[in-house]
Amino acid sequence: MNKTLLATALVIMGGAALFAGDVVRFRGDNSQGMYTEEKGLLKTWPQGGLTPKWTASGLGEGWSSVIKVEDRLYTTGTAGGQAQQAQGRFGGQGGRGGRGGRQGGAQQGGARKEFVVCLDLNGKEIWKTETGNAQLNGGYPGARSTPTYVPGEKKGEGRLFVTCGTGSLFCLNAADGKILWQKDIAGEYGSKFGMWGMAECPVVKDGLVFVTAGGSKALVVALKVADGSVAWTAKSNDDTLAYVTPVIVGDQLIVMTAKKVNGINLKDGTVMWENDYAQTMGLGGGMGGGVNCNSPTVEENRFFVSAGYNGGGVLYELNKDGKGVKVIWTNKNLDPHHDCTVLVDGKLYGSNWASNNSGKWMCVDWESGETLYETQWEPRLGKGCVIYADGLIYMYEENRGTIAIAKPGEKLDIVSSFQIPFGAKEHWAHPVICDGVLYVRHGDALGAYDIKAK
Repeated sequence: MNKTLLATALVIMGGAALFAGDVVRFRGDNSQGMYTEEKGLLKTWPQGGLTPKWTASGLGEGWSSVIKVEDRLYTTGTAGGQAQQAQGRFGGQGGRGGRGGRQGGAQQGGARKEFVVCLDLNGKEIWKTETGNAQLNGGYPGARSTPTYVPGEKKGEGRLFVTCGTGSLFCLNAADGKILWQKDIAGEYGSKFGMWGMAECPVVKDGLVFVTAGGSKALVVALKVADGSVAWTAKSNDDTLAYVTPVIVGDQLIVMTAKKVNGINLKDGTVMWENDYAQTMGLGGGMGGGVNCNSPTVEENRFFVSAGYNGGGVLYELNKDGKGVKVIWTNKNLDPHHDCTVLVDGKLYGSNWASNNSGKWMCVDWESGETLYETQWEPRLGKGCVIYADGLIYMYEENRGTIAIAKPGEKLDIVSSFQIPFGAKEHWAHPVICDGVLYVRHGDALGAYDIKAK
């Protein structure tokens, strides 16, 4: 069992208490995709598949996941004119936004806008707020950042934190969507973007919100939740920004850029160590050419880093003094595209990248890095993302939008599956499970499935 994911009655995130049951950030606790508090879920699905309780449209273009806080859902999308090139510098693979009212960001006439949208638990829109401009330097201009929720000192004072593709961070009132403050991360810190701009989901701990600037002036910026003032900055690592949501290991923020991984002290921003994982994998130009999208998978002081495009994966162990890491093993085949992995009972599950349209599903031993299986799901089904709940692995593949439940073990053992019938374009948003409901986004649409056992 992943000891870092043992459930507690409440989590303190720099304000009031959050009680178990809410999903307040991308892929849940520490972005691990492990919905371990969910119990009493269906072990099989009907032969014809599940029927959604409801579907909602109007989310805009994007692949943001959803979060669920009490009786509300939050996600992001894009709408409007043309996507904009960020104002930061571009690497070999594309940032802009002070204080403000409802309309924020460094706006340009006719630009495609990103927005945050709030829904009730029946899919009805409560509010929608424009943030910044969408990023486009090589296609796929949809919103990528999933909001992060932080409770206030009193009920109804919660806040949302989200980035936009052109490199700004926004703090919104979760109750009504009003922008409380914003910060032009890319403009202030000289962010050097990859092709798809800024895509990470903010990390919040102890009253600070952390953003990877990936710039000439700072690698990471820590801002005070209350007003956006700067608490500290971490020294630049002279690399290009990737698309990875950081994770926390001990007292460090684990940050991925195009070629490097760094450990940053959460209290003062000291760069504790740096590893060139492109060199570790023998890739020369960079892991997956620097197109790194996967949040690391964590257990205690170990964490698994991976990237698609034949980038492979590395299991690191943080040294006891926190000043370095040791490579435990590498696996050149487990290279999820933008799908992450889950760790269940000492086994790591995910899919790999064979091409943008294909890949196999894998299981790797956590201790040794040995591949236990590498299996094609079906001829027409490709790679995809994974999450875990109540003893089963949930697989959502990209080609046809087939979602399945599978038993953990040393072979691919799919129990039930069906094709998502709503939405359009890419099946890239990661599903979420909360309070016995499976939320699946497909493009402009979101569906809610009741998966509680009757």
